[in-house]
Amino acid sequence: MTGHAGRRHGRSMTALLLALALALSGCASEPSPETAPSAAPIGARGTLLGEPSPLPVFPALDRLSQRAIKVRYQSTSGIDGSAATVSGVVFVPNGDPPEGGWPVASIGHPTAGLGSSCAPSSYPGLMGNAGTVAAFLTFGFLVTMSDYEGLGTPGPHPYLEPKSAAYNVIDAVRAAREVVPEASTSWVGYGVSQGGQAVWAANELATEYGSGLNLVGSISVAAPTDLRPLVDAMVDGTLTVEQRVLMPSILRGLRAAHPELRIEDYLHGTMLERMNAFAGCENENSEVKGLIAQAAPASDFTPSSPEAAEVLRRILGGDALPQRRASAPMLVAYGDEDRVVLPAWTAAAVARACGMGDVVDTVVAPGQGHGQLDLGAVPAEWTKARFAGLPPTSTCPPP
Repeated sequence: MTGHAGRRHGRSMTALLLALALALSGCASEPSPETAPSAAPIGARGTLLGEPSPLPVFPALDRLSQRAIKVRYQSTSGIDGSAATVSGVVFVPNGDPPEGGWPVASIGHPTAGLGSSCAPSSYPGLMGNAGTVAAFLTFGFLVTMSDYEGLGTPGPHPYLEPKSAAYNVIDAVRAAREVVPEASTSWVGYGVSQGGQAVWAANELATEYGSGLNLVGSISVAAPTDLRPLVDAMVDGTLTVEQRVLMPSILRGLRAAHPELRIEDYLHGTMLERMNAFAGCENENSEVKGLIAQAAPASDFTPSSPEAAEVLRRILGGDALPQRRASAPMLVAYGDEDRVVLPAWTAAAVARACGMGDVVDTVVAPGQGHGQLDLGAVPAEWTKARFAGLPPTSTCPPP
């Protein structure tokens, strides 16, 4: 979920994680909680499917890693609990593993698209994520990044369905440990936008689904936690251009989990006629998408009836975060000029998480938007403290 900010994402992620490199140089109505679908047996989660294959050289990463491996592994659908085949990548840092094994960073990537050809692992720059991987590698993290179900493997991609992506992120750690036995059980989740949602949900599900692993914390940047306010903006005609660009993808992703959803109840006129222009990967046709969305009248996004609006609000509410208490501390960051995930939406989600008893350290980046956050050394120091076992800080109000 990036909108126009996607073109700036590679630079922003690199800037954000350069601080991580510096700080780690000295150390290796609220949605009701839902019961997750019955998942695959623990022994099957993260199991490698087929032989791992060496990846071609990544110019930005070849000096930072001794091995780069493409994997296919078993995960779980968050929709019905069935087995799901997922692809991903594993990068092993240079040198020898520290005592206890390589600490693991599981990266949740931002919006890449909805088609099977949109897997970041298929692109030389990991579709803008190479800077993130490089920063973690530089100071001794084994890095794994899931492509997510339906990207790089057959089947629809349940875009912004958080449980599936969360399972994929957790099982990527298991798959990495299977291909690299020297990997530790301790891991941190890091994600931006769609990936921020994925690692937030992974934190909530880690105790139940991630048994055998030790999540020390998660960092969610610009995470789309609760998109129900989009429905009000559609009704009122106040969607931002960035949100308009994403509506076709959001609706297609929802339909993957809810086949009964009628996209024609929410897109009309030019937006419905030109939906195919929005069907490619995130790095394709950005200018065209923006022009179409900006030129469309507000009525092209108006739900066809109050009943249709309520259906969409209910479905989005089922995916809203938080849904349960988190398993580990969270760092949540967002820009106060985010025009995709409005700042008030994230603030409300954080308030609900605090009310559940979560330990949340919130950072608001002044003057910054979606996918262009420069948080200085904050994420680095926070990650360092989690692996050092220091007491986490929280910006939640006292109970």
